[in-house]
Amino acid sequence: MASIAAGAAVVLLSVSAALAQPEPEQPPPDGGGEKPPDTPQVPPKQITDKDLATAQQEDSRPWAKGVSVDRQRKALALFNEANGMLRDALFPRAAEKYREALTHWDHPAIHYNLALALVNLDQPVEMHAELEQALVHGPSPLGEDKYARAKDFKVLVEKQLATVEYTVTIPGAILLFDGKEVLTGPGTWSSRVRAGEHNVAARAEGYAPTQLNPKLLGGDVQRLELKLFTDKELTREKTRMPKFVPYSVLGAGVVAIGVGALLHTSAKSGLEDYDQAIADCAATDPSGGCSARTPAMLDMKSSAESKQNFAAVAYTVGGVAVATGVVLVILNRPQTYRIDPLKAELNAGTTVTPVLGPDMAGFAAVGRF
Repeated sequence: MASIAAGAAVVLLSVSAALAQPEPEQPPPDGGGEKPPDTPQVPPKQITDKDLATAQQEDSRPWAKGVSVDRQRKALALFNEANGMLRDALFPRAAEKYREALTHWDHPAIHYNLALALVNLDQPVEMHAELEQALVHGPSPLGEDKYARAKDFKVLVEKQLATVEYTVTIPGAILLFDGKEVLTGPGTWSSRVRAGEHNVAARAEGYAPTQLNPKLLGGDVQRLELKLFTDKELTREKTRMPKFVPYSVLGAGVVAIGVGALLHTSAKSGLEDYDQAIADCAATDPSGGCSARTPAMLDMKSSAESKQNFAAVAYTVGGVAVATGVVLVILNRPQTYRIDPLKAELNAGTTVTPVLGPDMAGFAAVGRF
């Protein structure tokens, strides 16, 4: 911003010098000849009807073609009146009169003096537009000195301006710049704007609004397509963990319980076989009991008891896993959120934040482009 302020100071000083020495530019009444140099003591030449008639007949002056003598007379009367206001530092009134004069005659010299009034009104965008119009026909309507000065002013004022170009592709979308509607899409709007922070927004029926707050420096050029998205396109779902995790834990618990059931069944069968072997042994034992248990019988009992213990462990692990899986399924229910589609399109250093309100929902970006 310091460079912008410095640029403004240079422009102001240069224009002040132009106002202090030469008189405000007069549209030349004829198409040829060198004009005498302006001096602070010599007032601007007043234009006569004869001069106007000569200007109307001069084919080499494109800025005079098609302009009637009556229109020229009205324009120059207003022009001379505005020059007096400009010398008296009545800049707003002078600018108004110059604009009125331009409605009668679109003369580069009127644009030039209007630019001088605007620089003192701190209107660099409007001043730049007037300087472009003043330069459009070359040095002939201004004279070499004023033409060179206009070019210098134009270069200086451009250091206070940025160039923007915004595109919207949705039919019926409205593009707003600093709160003013500048375009109905589809289309592209481009303009020179003052350096500094601005507000750019696009909106359309059925779409979430897009809003940006770019910070532009003098000389910056920003080209951007403002994309619009529906609520469906902006809505995504997320979970605390991958969706398969809770169901994997739940499934593992069910499997563990199933394994426990199989082990339990096998242990029960093994114990029944062991009891039957003891009964058979007791039937042939004179003592009435089974006093001589074989190693096979002991292994049968040991295996059944081990399976029973493993079954209990499997039931416990499976039960815990099932309970954990159910809790994870509940906790991992999808949660909706809004994405920031501009994040991938804006340069690093740009912050994108959601915009939520009672009658709108969208996103905003603030940054340096």
